[in-house]
Amino acid sequence: MKYSFKIHKRIALLLGCCLLFSGIKSQESSIRVAGKVTNEKGAPIEAASVTIAGSQTGTTTNAEGRFTLNARSGVLLFITYIGYDTLKVKAAAEINVALVPVSAALEDVIVVGYGRQRRTDVTGSISSVSPKDFNQGVTASPDQLLTGKVAGLTIVRNSGDPTGGATIQLRGPSSLTAGINPFYVIDGVPGANIDLIAPADIVSMDILKDASSAAIYGSRAANGVIMVTTKKGKSGKPVVAYSGYAALDAISKRVEVLGADEYTKFLADNNMTVSASESGHNTNWQNEIFRNGISHNHNISIAGGNSDTRFSASVNYFEQEGIVKKNDIKRLVTRLGVEQSLFDNKVRASLNVVTSNIRSHHVDYGIFNYAARFLPVSPIKSDAAEYEQYGGYFQVPGRTNYYNPVAWLNQREEPRTRNIFQTFGKIEADLTRDLMFVVTGSVQREMYDNKTYMSIYNINPTAIGKGYANRTVYTNSDKVFESNLTYTAPFTDEQKLKLMVGYSYQNTITNDGLYGQNNTFSSDGLGPNNLGAGGGASAGLINPFDGTPAKQESTLLAYFGRVNYAWADRYLLTATVRRDGSSKFGKNNRWALFPSVSVAWKITQENFMKDQRLFNDLKLRMGYGVSGNQNISPYASLTQYGTGSDQFLYNGSFINSLAVTQNPNPNLKWETTKMYNFGLDFTVLKGRLSGTVEYYDKKTSDLLYSYNVPTPPYLFNTLLANGGTMSNKGIEVSLNATVITTAHFTWKSFGNFARNKNKVGSISGNIANLNLERVLTGGDYFAGFDGWTAQTTSVLLPGQPIGTFFTAKYVGYDAAAKKTIYQTPSGKLKTSDQLESPGDYQIVGYALPKFTYGWGNSFTYKGFDLAFFVRGVYGNKIYNASRADLSRLTQAGVTNVSPLAVKDGVFEAPVNSSRWLESGSFLRMDNATLGYNVPVKKGNVFKSLRFYFTGTNVFTITEYTGVDPEVNMGGLAPGVDSRNYYPKTRSFIFGVDVRL
Repeated sequence: MKYSFKIHKRIALLLGCCLLFSGIKSQESSIRVAGKVTNEKGAPIEAASVTIAGSQTGTTTNAEGRFTLNARSGVLLFITYIGYDTLKVKAAAEINVALVPVSAALEDVIVVGYGRQRRTDVTGSISSVSPKDFNQGVTASPDQLLTGKVAGLTIVRNSGDPTGGATIQLRGPSSLTAGINPFYVIDGVPGANIDLIAPADIVSMDILKDASSAAIYGSRAANGVIMVTTKKGKSGKPVVAYSGYAALDAISKRVEVLGADEYTKFLADNNMTVSASESGHNTNWQNEIFRNGISHNHNISIAGGNSDTRFSASVNYFEQEGIVKKNDIKRLVTRLGVEQSLFDNKVRASLNVVTSNIRSHHVDYGIFNYAARFLPVSPIKSDAAEYEQYGGYFQVPGRTNYYNPVAWLNQREEPRTRNIFQTFGKIEADLTRDLMFVVTGSVQREMYDNKTYMSIYNINPTAIGKGYANRTVYTNSDKVFESNLTYTAPFTDEQKLKLMVGYSYQNTITNDGLYGQNNTFSSDGLGPNNLGAGGGASAGLINPFDGTPAKQESTLLAYFGRVNYAWADRYLLTATVRRDGSSKFGKNNRWALFPSVSVAWKITQENFMKDQRLFNDLKLRMGYGVSGNQNISPYASLTQYGTGSDQFLYNGSFINSLAVTQNPNPNLKWETTKMYNFGLDFTVLKGRLSGTVEYYDKKTSDLLYSYNVPTPPYLFNTLLANGGTMSNKGIEVSLNATVITTAHFTWKSFGNFARNKNKVGSISGNIANLNLERVLTGGDYFAGFDGWTAQTTSVLLPGQPIGTFFTAKYVGYDAAAKKTIYQTPSGKLKTSDQLESPGDYQIVGYALPKFTYGWGNSFTYKGFDLAFFVRGVYGNKIYNASRADLSRLTQAGVTNVSPLAVKDGVFEAPVNSSRWLESGSFLRMDNATLGYNVPVKKGNVFKSLRFYFTGTNVFTITEYTGVDPEVNMGGLAPGVDSRNYYPKTRSFIFGVDVRL
């Protein structure tokens, strides 16, 4: 298979070169076109697009509205600008034109797979977000810009950790184990790393929501596709821009536990005591580990050029202190782009080089549990001799569930380094007037250097001897080569036809590196930087990836095509097909086909609509498509071996045996998602109100799942196989309104609403004897503490959604008997010691919300502007395992408890039950911004100058008693607050934007 991949690649390269050099032939002589574009009032329009018909050759106007372009005399030029009618003119030496305004919703140009389209010509479901609509605030990752802005797109950052990631879900979960995050395409590079982008460099983000739009990306599009477009160079004088801000980040809410006085009173009231060494102090452990964080961000860019050569460059520096001491991130992103027109614009070449350097310090999340549970009457340090071995920090050696949080923070280091480099080249060639060839290539490398060091004074039991260190160094690399050929048929104005065929090759290598560890150090002086200084028995190199091969390689080949047809600008058809071949899957199922088709009817273009005045635009869309998910290990279908538990005697020594650690599955294949989409786009009241209403029906089959299998006949007890089905059905509504427009005042409002219904259809495998009726999930949230046994919270059950809570049903508490009462599915009442798990469990709630919503408003008055955005969810439950963990009143002599537990007065160990279910509904004001645009006179050094103040996470309305109602929504057991106490932040930001 590897050789066939190379042959395909060489054939495609040879074909591309032949097409490129044979197609560039002498044509009519070109002329230099110069002109000026103004609005209806004669004011110049900056950044208007001027393109040659039937090609992607073009330029944009500068700040004076002027442009220059080389084109054949008499060829048709299209001049477009958002908010204005497209103007068609013939190329001449001088062109001065005025554009006529229309509704902006009618003339948007959006990015689709391998091309661009006018929004009015789009037949699939695509949502676009521009910089003016991005979320404001401290942005550690570009995905935060979209939170709440797109109907059906859920982005959850379930902590305030600046180094943490997000769970992103589009139109509900559609996989059990192969991931749910959308696929990113950045400036045409599939699978590019989102951390390569500085938010200030983004021009637009287009979300391909349905399969008819995303199927062009085949086996990686089942969870949707996010297309990111960054800034490019423009013709004209160089423009320098700076944007920056400084921010103060504060804790939005802390874990509620008893203070020293409350704790002492509780012990006295209940005849409980603590040891003398653990009492007599007043320590607020959360105060000791938290702080106010300072963040700042700076972005400087320059762009300019002429009709032949354009360039853009930017440097972004971002630094954020976490609200936990020693937790921070520093990121430097550089970007350089050059575009060159050759052979009278018949050939256009571009090159982009991007680097991202990230330095961060992580903290172990266990520290939040320790800060909540460590006794408030205990000291931070002690002068007693017995604590010298811990560096003077007070510790309780016999207590292995939690440690002194200040000691844990100060005696542990986790520095991380991540360097990303990407280069991307593109050549476009007009082979004829109607035929264009495009070839692209990119290389991306990510280099990681992760370290962990625990002090020689650390109490952690895994630090054998004195101190512990490990270091992981590895590289991920990605190479992409793609080419496509586009033919625009020279039809009449009544009919338009565009055909595109293409080829894609992608090679990915991950985890190419080494891991080392050691212990028993003589001092902390070298930290994790010299593993050889340790003297522990575990010194040496081991596999860092838990038994899977360290270096992993995969290859993806694809052939794809698309047809766009329009008749009378009323009836539109788009059809795509993609055939993918992936080395990740079994030898019997490496190739698959992903087709799609969608149609649209522009109702307002019909003759019977000409006399009506309500609708400016009315379009009905329908689509169907097939996409896939291949987000699994590259060697998931193969037999894998690892060190076994048995040993044998060889040459006088016992040698560890090798054993099978993964069963092969030659029939393993991708998950397949089929989706129907129906949409209605409308604009009314002369553009004052526009919106979209959509309904979708998404079904995923051949779900990947690791099944338990018997040994023998299998050599290992699990098998990754296809099987199971899942569905998501929903409705989405998006509205945009211009409420008021006067000479000095405007008010614009937008909102979105989404409702999704998820259902698991089957969880049985497609191999004999892999039949499952249900799967208990949710983790051991009560295991390992005070002798508790493992208890799960959720269940995978056919006919029910992911995130179905499956526990005992809590009825109440018998204070006299000190027993909690539960009701079984048959209606019988039982106490906790009588419960049988899971026989007495039942469905008690759901983690997925009934609907989500967002609402934003922006106001301008002369130079001032004000904007705010609120969003929320409704109808979901949260399993508050964190509250349960702090409700063990019987253990109050060794662990702190919450005021809610004291109020409840339940003196019995917590049991997995509906007692811990709470409403997860919330309404949050995500951000509010007040800005002022300083008046700038003509000739001033500043072209624009704006100051602003922003508040983020301004307030949250919720009944949830935990730290925050936004908890993890990924995995098989979403909606569980499992002692993850890293609070979200509330930020106060002052910023400035300048253009020179």
